[in-house]
Amino acid sequence: MKFCLVVNDTKPLAKDFSEEFIVELKKRSFAYYLFSGVIEESTDFAVVFGGDGTILKFIRGTMVKVPVLGINCGKMGFLAESGKSASEYVDDLVNENYHLDRRCFLEIECLGERYYALNEVVIGRADTINLVDINIDTVNGSLDHYRADGVIVSTPTGSTAYSLSAGGPVLSPKVPAFVVTPICPHSLQSKAIVLPRDESIEIDASTHGKCIVVVDGIGVQTVDDKVCVRVTGSECGVDFVRIDKRSFYSIMLSKFAKGK
Repeated sequence: MKFCLVVNDTKPLAKDFSEEFIVELKKRSFAYYLFSGVIEESTDFAVVFGGDGTILKFIRGTMVKVPVLGINCGKMGFLAESGKSASEYVDDLVNENYHLDRRCFLEIECLGERYYALNEVVIGRADTINLVDINIDTVNGSLDHYRADGVIVSTPTGSTAYSLSAGGPVLSPKVPAFVVTPICPHSLQSKAIVLPRDESIEIDASTHGKCIVVVDGIGVQTVDDKVCVRVTGSECGVDFVRIDKRSFYSIMLSKFAKGK
């Protein structure tokens, strides 16, 4: 077996746990390397030591094709595993004591550039207190129009992140859909809308100042006055290694109700 190890060196727990993991790999004579921007050929697993932010950054930067095991060394760690020792994790991988959890991306087109989001794309105001005029169209006509702080388009994975905080619904990862959630709309009727994954929407946003487009927490475009963004669900995605036997709903309740 060959492992790509991704370590968030700003987190002491991530560094310590990765060192324990390396000890276990050496005991079993498995090959490994520390990620430096490229995933080497014949890699079997990518193991990420950090929080959700570390995992998102790694996936966004590589569009990784090998299964990813996230080990939570942060706070929420919704995308990662937790609760086992380094030895137990290695044994689980060797003994195939896991299943793969496929998570699909959003495909985003803006100003001639293409991006992929595992969680969400946010279109909002960058440098002003003025509201943003949001107009959302589908191929079949207008979907909604409102003035707001912005709008979030999220995958089922991202439905438990910013979209949830903005009042959007939680989508099971098994649902082939995405959700469009307004951020503080100046409206009585504009609510989150769930669309099928193969739907395509076009978002026109304008404000007296600058608009910003943020993909998985990273600002990718900042534009004067207005911006047009096309979003659709993608069949492309990433496979997460799931060792925790609890259901998605059980983990969700544990993370959000108890903070564990």
